[in-house]
Amino acid sequence: MAKAKAFITRHPAWTTIFIVLFAGLFMGAKWLEPQPDVMDGAQFSTVQRGNLRVTVAEGGALDSTSKLNLKCELDNGGTIVSLVAEGTYVDGPSQYQVSEEDTLQSITEKHMHLANVPTADKPAGKAEQRAFEEALRTANPDLDWENLELGQTVQIPGALLVKFEDADLREKILFQEKSVADAERDLGNAKKDLALRRIETASANRQAALDVEFAQQDLDRYIEGDTPLQLLKMEGDIALAEEEIKRAEEKLASTRKLREKGYATSLEVQSNELTIKKQQNSITQTKKQQELFLKFEQPQQKKRYEAKLDQATVEEQRTIQKSNTLVESAEGTVLRRSEGLKAQQERLVLYKEQLIKSEMRAPQDGLVIYARSSSRYNDTYIKEGALIRKGYSVIDLPDISELMAVVQVHESFVRHIKTGQKAVVRIDSLPDQEFQGVVRHVAPTPDARRKYYENISVYDTHVWIQDENSQLPEDLKPGVSAKAEIVVAELNDVMMVPVQSVTTYKGQKVVQVKRGGNVVVVPVKTGQFNNRFIEIKDGLKEGDQVSLAPNIDENSETQGDRSPSTAITSAGS
Repeated sequence: MAKAKAFITRHPAWTTIFIVLFAGLFMGAKWLEPQPDVMDGAQFSTVQRGNLRVTVAEGGALDSTSKLNLKCELDNGGTIVSLVAEGTYVDGPSQYQVSEEDTLQSITEKHMHLANVPTADKPAGKAEQRAFEEALRTANPDLDWENLELGQTVQIPGALLVKFEDADLREKILFQEKSVADAERDLGNAKKDLALRRIETASANRQAALDVEFAQQDLDRYIEGDTPLQLLKMEGDIALAEEEIKRAEEKLASTRKLREKGYATSLEVQSNELTIKKQQNSITQTKKQQELFLKFEQPQQKKRYEAKLDQATVEEQRTIQKSNTLVESAEGTVLRRSEGLKAQQERLVLYKEQLIKSEMRAPQDGLVIYARSSSRYNDTYIKEGALIRKGYSVIDLPDISELMAVVQVHESFVRHIKTGQKAVVRIDSLPDQEFQGVVRHVAPTPDARRKYYENISVYDTHVWIQDENSQLPEDLKPGVSAKAEIVVAELNDVMMVPVQSVTTYKGQKVVQVKRGGNVVVVPVKTGQFNNRFIEIKDGLKEGDQVSLAPNIDENSETQGDRSPSTAITSAGS
């Protein structure tokens, strides 16, 4: 080896000549080697007409047609303290007919197996019993538990699946119930105060109205009564004085006559004259008083009564406004405390609803399957002690009485898949059985996980199994591998060849056809196909022999080789 390396190093030209000669001898030997005949060992199939069932076969897994996804609905999330075992078959809600002497407690005791998760290690205690009673009340909101009637229907909740920690919620409920009681008391006091205010203000308003009424009456009495009476009295006094003057004058005349005859004295005459003067003075005084009364006293007194009426009217308005303000203030207090009570009650209802949601019960019969993470490893995060946030999935509950095959159809075939198409479903664990099915759903978008991790676009397609004769085993579970062959079309009396006979040559679909001792390349127009046969619309005739393993020599035509064993021609050439 060392000598060879030394020779190559010392004589590089001779080394190159030897290499070229050796390569020429090798290529010449290959050139002179006889070519195999394409007919040797080739297999052919006869072109025939027949019925072609076009199908799309894809794999997947079984799943339930009715699967509920149960999520955590606690606002602040919750910690799982009790959990049913995965794979447990649980019962959904049921009905119970009330019998004699049934009570809430007796019905609870008859269904105590529902107070705890089915796979619990210990029996339910007092706390679980109270929680189940609350679940019964929630499931039957219109039922009068104190007056149950014979034959009444009671809705029994489904099996307990998950129990979240509820101690904090129960403490909040106790505190909130006290807040509601305080708000109710405050509202009651506000209503009493409002009623008292209304009584007091109504009384004050009535008194103010009476003051106005009395002031008006005083004014009317003075104008229509006191004034006319006083004027009438003055006029009467004047008339009476005038009458007295007439009498005194008559008496004075008589007295003067008697004095002239000596029957009366001068004193008597003077006395009569004095009487006349006094009456005249009285008339003058009364008229003066009447004048002063009409000029000063009567207008002043009238204005006093009018002012008193105005003052009473203003006071009435002030009293009404004050009363309205007091009542409105009391009504505002009642309204605020009513709203406060409503807010406290709503918060209490919210806490109680959250307490109900701290128990996750089965809404239907089904198989318990824990929720999985969205990672590629598909691990579950559901376990006792786990903190579950609001909106996170906890349990999938499929009803396994009706199953479907969920297969993933490749993007090249999905446009042929339509709802309502028939299919045949084969289950890997039941290799000797076939089940009829029908396409019920084709996903509008590809599976995001496979597109992300594998860069493959496949569409989830649901094929419902029509198990009319109950051939599916009862213990068959979701997730079992299955295949679905979906019938896309039924073609009758079409020309067809094995699908492996068709290949692509120079951008055309072609087959190799046996013509006498030659094999020729024939362009064809293809149609639909399945995994075995493909429809030939043009280019072949019934009875033609096509190669099952086309082997087209790309160099034969360009090199001009036209020997019978290697000729490559187009149909009709």
